[in-house]
Amino acid sequence: MNKFVKKYSGIALLWLIAVLAAILFLPNIGSLEAEKGQTKIPANMQSQVANNMQKHWGHHISNTRQVVLVYNNGEQPITKAQQQRIDQRIRHLEKNSDHYGIKSVTSITNTPVAKKQLLSKDKSTEIVQLNVSKRDSVETMNQKLKSGGKVSGVRSYVTGADVLNDDMRLSMVDGIKKTEIIATIFILIVLIIVFRSPIVPLVSLLTVGVSFIVSLSVVMNLVKYFNFPLSNFTQVFIVVVLFGIGTDYNILLYDQFKENLANGMDRVQATVSARKLAGRTILDSGISVLIGFAALGLANFSVYRSGFAVAVGVVVLLLVLLTLNPFFMSVLGAKMYWPNKNLAEQDQNSRLWGWLSKHSVQFAVPAVIVVLAVLLPIISFGHGNLSYDSAVELSNSVPSKQGLNVVEKHFSKGTAEPSTIYIKSDHSLKNQADLMKIDQVTNQLRSRKDVATVASVTQPSGQPIKQLYLNDQLQTLTGKMNQAGQGLQQIQAGGNGQGFNADQLKAIGESAQAIGQKLQTIQATAGNQMTGDQVVAAMQQKATSMGSPLNQAQLQIIGGALQQAQASQSNVSGQLNGIASDTQNIGNNAQALGEQLKALQAQTEKAQQGLSQISGGVGQANNYLASVQGSAAGQTFFIPEQVMNSDQFKQAVNNYLSGNEKTTKIVVVLNQNPSSAKAMKTVNDIQNQVKQNLKGSDLDKATVAVNGQSALISDTQTIASGDFFRTAVIMLIGILVALIFVTRSILQPLYIEGTLLLAYFASLTVTHWISSLVLGHPMLTWNTPFFAFIMIIALGVDYSIFLMRKYQTVPGANPAERIIESSKFIGVVVLSAALILGGTFAALMPSGVLTLIQVAIAVIVGLLILVIILPILMSAAVKLTYPDPEKATEAAEGE
Repeated sequence: MNKFVKKYSGIALLWLIAVLAAILFLPNIGSLEAEKGQTKIPANMQSQVANNMQKHWGHHISNTRQVVLVYNNGEQPITKAQQQRIDQRIRHLEKNSDHYGIKSVTSITNTPVAKKQLLSKDKSTEIVQLNVSKRDSVETMNQKLKSGGKVSGVRSYVTGADVLNDDMRLSMVDGIKKTEIIATIFILIVLIIVFRSPIVPLVSLLTVGVSFIVSLSVVMNLVKYFNFPLSNFTQVFIVVVLFGIGTDYNILLYDQFKENLANGMDRVQATVSARKLAGRTILDSGISVLIGFAALGLANFSVYRSGFAVAVGVVVLLLVLLTLNPFFMSVLGAKMYWPNKNLAEQDQNSRLWGWLSKHSVQFAVPAVIVVLAVLLPIISFGHGNLSYDSAVELSNSVPSKQGLNVVEKHFSKGTAEPSTIYIKSDHSLKNQADLMKIDQVTNQLRSRKDVATVASVTQPSGQPIKQLYLNDQLQTLTGKMNQAGQGLQQIQAGGNGQGFNADQLKAIGESAQAIGQKLQTIQATAGNQMTGDQVVAAMQQKATSMGSPLNQAQLQIIGGALQQAQASQSNVSGQLNGIASDTQNIGNNAQALGEQLKALQAQTEKAQQGLSQISGGVGQANNYLASVQGSAAGQTFFIPEQVMNSDQFKQAVNNYLSGNEKTTKIVVVLNQNPSSAKAMKTVNDIQNQVKQNLKGSDLDKATVAVNGQSALISDTQTIASGDFFRTAVIMLIGILVALIFVTRSILQPLYIEGTLLLAYFASLTVTHWISSLVLGHPMLTWNTPFFAFIMIIALGVDYSIFLMRKYQTVPGANPAERIIESSKFIGVVVLSAALILGGTFAALMPSGVLTLIQVAIAVIVGLLILVIILPILMSAAVKLTYPDPEKATEAAEGE
């Protein structure tokens, strides 16, 4: 066996072992993408600062995901029976919270005050807000909640930012599978047409496939063990770049190998020569592409930095193509092109590129003007505003997207993805002054036209609590003051109507004394009357003188009666004596009282004057409090101590104050799409507004940060736009340096990069038009310009290198003739390569992911523009840069 064949047979065996090892040690890509593939924002950005506060929130809901369950009855109100089933399902979730990882549930059942926020106005849609632990992957959590939250007879959905992002990842995975199949079939068909053989396509796909499997395994192991940057786009771009440029490089290599065989070389000689000539071009092109993607490793933004994985894939690709291809070429030889036996029969020249190059050399300046006249107006239209709405990436057939659409239709657009403002202080916020400031901020946010609802610790239901404001409390106080004023007026009126007269009391006392004296006189008179025996003796004497003396029996009767009368009279006399004595005492007391009341009367008059002053003061105070009640000051929040520590307020504290009570949150629902440019501006304005409102208070030095979809994409826009420019400059400089070494010129690299930039900017405008008119999406996604730039610049530079490398090898002294011949020869290769690369990117369109579709359109349009303007501009540039040697000689001779 030839040493060369033996050597490369050993290399082929090593690659076989590498493939088996790559498959054996390939980590679970889905798990890695779910765990480490999400967009990462620097820790100092506001969304991440807020996210860190949420992680340490306490109350058993730290580091949780916010998920929304959506129940919808079409356009009809939810019936009583349906509501009962929904309530029953919610109780099931609460009861089995450990299984589902649920940490908290907010529904109209357990939080009636939030009914307006959780039930749509038409009563057709109800949402349930969940805080779910991150112990399970989003995919697992989603599946559990879909099953556990399902209610018969009602449409149910699970949605939220995390669920939507994970569904986009899954859509990307499905898209990659479609892309791999479609790209493989397309490449096979094109290569069969180009080489008129089924063997070459299979060998090409085999070598590219080896590079893809090995590089993918290397990248994923770097991600797993060394925290290598990863995003949802990493795998798909490794696929399209490696299959695209790998096939392009193979075309260049196999074309040279075929030409060598046609020139009579044996298979080993042809292999060595092809590897030397075409291999150098491949290496130069591959290094330029490598520099382009390696520059992404210097990016700060995780999505951009993850493009560095493609650079790893390019390194593996170059190694495979330049070491494994020689094995197949040296072993198969001309059989690679079976059943084609006449290897020299094909026309190797491109008529299109030859014609464009020839006329560009003839009319260099007009050619450049025509290109600029066509492209610059297109570029001037621009690509418009960019969309940061991740939901547009998903098809409406995805359940989480359907749930989001239902919420946006029946609630405010921001209901499913609210913004949360976190305010972190160095002291407990559970005090009157801080709560009053928080309430003030809450009311100011509610007054914004771009805000739908606001909820905070002082307004947990999203509406102010009347009893906790001074106007309500003053209304009660002024009522009490009115009652007090009326009571004082009654006392004052009573005092004025019943003045004391001491003279009358003196007269009463004198009369009582006189009565007593008369009674004593009567008693004394009664005491001087005859006794009973004297009366009997007088009666006997009178009766005897009349001749009728009383007998003994009559005398006894009269005597007994007189004794009883005398006894009774003695008793009356005693009583009269007591009455007389008491009456005299009354008289004495009355006279003394009269004297005392006469002195008291003066004091009472002074008291009356005091009551009058007090009554007037109460009236003035009441009027002042009433004016305060009706003023702006009446809107001041004031929470009594007993209310602050009550069980009723405890629920609000648990929901809106952290476990250590040093951090509070304010939940804001925007009345606009939370992923729109307006929403991004709104959250930034809100953060600044809250900071300004806290100045001069005890919360002056508090940390304020906003979390949620709007804040996240705002931070994404900030970091992405700045990083795009910086990374693009680094990439262009790196490729420029590589081109200087390849072309051994300074001007040619500038012409090449200028051509690439023209193609890029024009492709963005055309992509914007196609997206608006055909796809129905009026905006490009935020990462489409970046990925389109990377692909068009990094991959388009290949075709420039193909052309200029051929230009360097064409013999002759006339640069114009050399560039024309180079264009004719390399045009076939470039057109075939562009067709394959464009077709590979076209395979992204069935993925259903808008970014991939738009990037595919941009790359296809960019390549189409590039293959037209490249021979024009480069030929014109060569003509204008290098003078015609014959004319230069004639000019010299003329002198």
